[in-house]
Amino acid sequence: MNDDMSSRGSILYVIGISMIAALGGFLFGFDMTVVSGTLPFLTYVFQLNGAGLGWAVSSCILGCVFGAASAGKLADTLGRKKVLIGTAVLFTVSAVGAGWAPNFNTFIFFRLLGGLAIGAASGVAPIYVAETAPTRLRGRFVSFYQLAIVIGLLASYLSNYFLLLSTGDNAWRWMFTAGVVPAGLFFFLLFLVPETPRWLVKAGREARALEVLTRIDGAEYAAREMTVIQQTLRVPKGRLADLLQPRMARIVVIGMLLGIFSQICGANAVFTYAPVIFSQTMSRDSGFDEAQAENSQADTPESGNPKPDKDKLQNALLKTALIGVINFFATFIPILLVERVGRRPLLMAGVACMALSVGALSGLYAIGASSFAARASVLAAVLVFIAAYSSSLACLTWVILSEIFPNRIRGEAMSVANLSLWTANYVLLQTFPMIEERFGLASTFGVYSVICCIIFLFVWRFIPETKGKSLEEIEIQLVGLPSKECPGSA
Repeated sequence: MNDDMSSRGSILYVIGISMIAALGGFLFGFDMTVVSGTLPFLTYVFQLNGAGLGWAVSSCILGCVFGAASAGKLADTLGRKKVLIGTAVLFTVSAVGAGWAPNFNTFIFFRLLGGLAIGAASGVAPIYVAETAPTRLRGRFVSFYQLAIVIGLLASYLSNYFLLLSTGDNAWRWMFTAGVVPAGLFFFLLFLVPETPRWLVKAGREARALEVLTRIDGAEYAAREMTVIQQTLRVPKGRLADLLQPRMARIVVIGMLLGIFSQICGANAVFTYAPVIFSQTMSRDSGFDEAQAENSQADTPESGNPKPDKDKLQNALLKTALIGVINFFATFIPILLVERVGRRPLLMAGVACMALSVGALSGLYAIGASSFAARASVLAAVLVFIAAYSSSLACLTWVILSEIFPNRIRGEAMSVANLSLWTANYVLLQTFPMIEERFGLASTFGVYSVICCIIFLFVWRFIPETKGKSLEEIEIQLVGLPSKECPGSA
């Protein structure tokens, strides 16, 4: 790039580094959902009971909790880029280790490592994008992170399906191992991107920060941003105890609640347990289709778990992929509208649609009709629910969390919010089958509908609009820095 182009900045440069960082989101989505296609094999190979199968799924989430809790401090100490490189290594090791684990305990160990990588990437990658993108494009670029998660999720569904067709009884091993390809690409590409300018200023490397800012959006933008970054970092370096200060605590609590609500709304239960939901009859008397139950009993030996039926599994994976496709296309809604419409309107519209669609699901199961139209209505309601979630909470949670925390405590605050998010996810996936078994799907979806209504009120009352504001302007707005005027932003 010549000097004139460098002084004016390059949008292609920003797009490039944002896409590389977003690969962490791709691996997040891929690694989280790849296990769905392997469950019948894991049950057979390791002879798992219900508790063991639940541990096979939730161990990754437990790793996410610890990864989310530790990543923020590491990112503030070592830098965003180095932590992302570490996650790439963990993703690679986990993919190979889980795929070729000789026993169940070894498998769990490597899934925990994968969870550590997911939890860390889920907090650091959005921060990286938010701290490098120009103000006028920040929301859109952070939205690309959620798009990358969705693409990773869809890629895992499709990869599982085609590997099932081509790799025989070891299909599950290759399903996990396939994650080596994007993880290795992520690792090598990260050496091509810079550290974020805000972390560079915190580390005392102002010259390098100015150079990066200039390449991002030109010399004028760089000078202006350097001024406001230095202004917000004049106070002592952030500590975990700073999160308890009255000015900070309110924002931290809002971030924690937003993370929790994004999980307990029920969407991830639908992603994970979609085959169970679609296999339910519309009968009030029974949760499972009678014919399916009879077939299951007939195919199961007196002792031990049966070998997976590949034809049935192929059909299930194709249905699951439909959710992935809807999820993918719906994610473009916030990418296209977040900088035009704003965060709050999109969130409120999406959550309202979620409340209505999951409420409709509750009503359909309560009525108990068994007609084709009723079953089609269930499918439609599930897809609308997923589309509404993907176009609002799924994407905008990461955008808002990456924006609302002050510069000097962003890493620690993001860790706390991320820890809350993953803990809520763990609780959701553990409680869904128990609530469904005890109260039925009608009551379960009714609970989620009420939760969505509460989320709507929470967004209306507490979530600020951050469209078009620099991170420093948002900080001044939310925590009341003593500066008397806020420098303009592009």
